[in-house]
Amino acid sequence: MTRLDHAFTAIDAANAQDPNLDGDAPANLLYGQRMTAEQQRLFPDADDVLRIACRGQHVERWLLPRADYPMNRPGYLAWRQEQGRRHADRIAGIMADAGYGTDDIDRARKMLTKQGLKRDPQVQALEDVICFTFIRWYLGDFMAEQPDHKIPRIIEKTARKMSAEARARALAEFPMPEALAQYFHDADQPQTLSRVVIVSHGQPGDPAPQQAAIEALAAQVAAHAPGVEVLGATLADPEALPRTCRSDCIIYPMFMAEGWFTGIELPRRLTQAGAPGAHIMRPFGTDPGLDALVIEKARQAADAQGWALSDTTLLLSAHGSQRGQASHDITMALAARIAPHFARVVAGFVEQEPFIADAARDLDRAISLPLFALRAEHVLDDLPQALDQAGFTGPRLDPVGLAPEVPAMIAASIAREVSSLK
Repeated sequence: MTRLDHAFTAIDAANAQDPNLDGDAPANLLYGQRMTAEQQRLFPDADDVLRIACRGQHVERWLLPRADYPMNRPGYLAWRQEQGRRHADRIAGIMADAGYGTDDIDRARKMLTKQGLKRDPQVQALEDVICFTFIRWYLGDFMAEQPDHKIPRIIEKTARKMSAEARARALAEFPMPEALAQYFHDADQPQTLSRVVIVSHGQPGDPAPQQAAIEALAAQVAAHAPGVEVLGATLADPEALPRTCRSDCIIYPMFMAEGWFTGIELPRRLTQAGAPGAHIMRPFGTDPGLDALVIEKARQAADAQGWALSDTTLLLSAHGSQRGQASHDITMALAARIAPHFARVVAGFVEQEPFIADAARDLDRAISLPLFALRAEHVLDDLPQALDQAGFTGPRLDPVGLAPEVPAMIAASIAREVSSLK
């Protein structure tokens, strides 16, 4: 038995213990074998170290469940980093038992912990094999479990991890619609990521004021983001996206919900504007700092009235939609998270039940806070009319997106995104 055979046998024996099944086979065992098959197609002349790293990339992965870490992005990143370290340690032991030397073991460890991705050809080769395995065997089922608006982001992240050669080969081997294939065109992959465009809906009937507003916000964000060009554009201004966007830029959606507009319509508009490879961030309404900002704005208003926050009702007003639940769900989730700070948190919507006029009726010691990114038609017309109809007498705050803390919060989110893409 060769050293490579010894290593493969040990990896397969470990992965055969996986209690999770893919069909009739242990999931990790089948994954490792599929990784080897893709490696043999993509890199038939690979040395033993790359072959072992591919076979053992998920060795005993089930032993560290994702649920052991917080179910947020920092928790996911910590879990993924620890998995890489554990895989590297396990493979190092297997390679030592098979008779491999320190240099080979160190190279395998570097591959499995992704050190030098995009710079080290061997580390990148492993990543290309991982991506091809994912696309060929797992992407279809994974996408079926995701809402439509998340699919472009999943495809983009996969393409970004791959080498130019692997992206070109993926285009040749896997049929995909142009809206998704765009992310695999090497010329369209973001390179410098030195420009950020903050995009909002705008006002179709009168685009100029909202275009000016988003440009003003962009200037404020730029003051907190040295070294990054920050521009503003509205979808209502037909010239704004072509004027500001390009494929090597980041798009920050100044929207409150993650749904059809951010996942489907915005990518379509960017493709029309000549920026199909632009990287789209999650929208303002999903910012992890939003909860604290809402609580602080309400606290300031309650203090001005001489009210204790725990005795105050907060009315959250949002857009809502008859076509989708994204706005409703994000609003209700926010209300549930911040509820312990208030006597009550009530939500009302412009375009779905419970409507604002109904939610705002008979509220005592209450503050109205609109969950809107900018001051547009709904905030100027629909919201005050609904509050008047309900007889609402409490403080009426500006939209949360106009809070003076917001530019710095957006700049911090952009900085984190830029760092994660390097």
